[in-house]
Amino acid sequence: MNSSNSFNICPRCGNSNALNAKYCSRCGGQLKVPEEPVVCHKCHTHNTPMANFCRNCGTTLKVGSETKLCPRCGKEVSGDKAICECGYSFVTYQQTIPSTEHAVDVSVLKDEQTSANSQVQDQAKADKPEKKKQKKEKVEKVYSTKGGRGWAIAALVFLLLFAYYIVAPYQARPSVLVGIDGGFTNGGSVDTTTYGYETLFALVSNIMAVVGGAAIGEALFANGVAGFMIGVLVLLAVFTLLVHLIVVIVRIFTTKRSKKMNLYFMIVAIVATVVVGLMTLFKYVSVPDGFMSTVAGWFILPEDTSLGLAIWAIPVYFWFFYLFSLCAKAKQLKEKA
Repeated sequence: MNSSNSFNICPRCGNSNALNAKYCSRCGGQLKVPEEPVVCHKCHTHNTPMANFCRNCGTTLKVGSETKLCPRCGKEVSGDKAICECGYSFVTYQQTIPSTEHAVDVSVLKDEQTSANSQVQDQAKADKPEKKKQKKEKVEKVYSTKGGRGWAIAALVFLLLFAYYIVAPYQARPSVLVGIDGGFTNGGSVDTTTYGYETLFALVSNIMAVVGGAAIGEALFANGVAGFMIGVLVLLAVFTLLVHLIVVIVRIFTTKRSKKMNLYFMIVAIVATVVVGLMTLFKYVSVPDGFMSTVAGWFILPEDTSLGLAIWAIPVYFWFFYLFSLCAKAKQLKEKA
């Protein structure tokens, strides 16, 4: 059976014709295409011509020649009925031929169909950028600010403790603490014990000496490559401490929380751990002559200077606040389109 959803049923003879046909191919009768020709036999809801199921109740719609339209009153009549309620008879029809006035040129229909298809394709192409634009629309994420000020105050307290331990000169520290940690480097006496302040001051002095015309190698590497690397680590830590302090103060007043973990702290923590770890390793482990001996020499301080335990405060600072960022990051509440 042919589906009335896919064909235009002739109201006179019940023949199935193409949807765009204006005259019946069997009897020549003029066809009528209503806006909603498919009527549900269960709830009598009018559906679109291409509907397979009722849009109101979901019932499978009548198919084939089971339905036909009365040309007199426009009502749908069951296919097994020969007479409509209005009295129109589907049996006593006569073969008619379309008049010249209403004759249809097949080539004109084909041109109209081709033009319609072209318009559909153009519309589809015009819709594609719009769909892509919709996909590219960013989704605004909303994060919780609850507890933001508390996390920021806690970060400030720990930040000040690390800043004191890393930067403060040995004169501002208890003598007991200096005797335990031994500073970043020490020369065997308290007066030669250095922390962040002394190390940073020495690095800046060496850089100024290079600007003044001194040889780069002699100025920057006066305490060996290891001494220069310690100076760079201290410089990086001091710079991070200053920026970190500003960020924490801003978050105390705005109550904002970090949305992601701090990858910067993780990367610097790894680098600092490797550098300080190799310095500590080669302090106690001797390496045979060769390439490895040359590499080990980069991480060994001059004989009159030894490595202290306080140098580990730098990688610990970065690791601590990397883990802190994991705990303090804001939770996502919802998304806004």
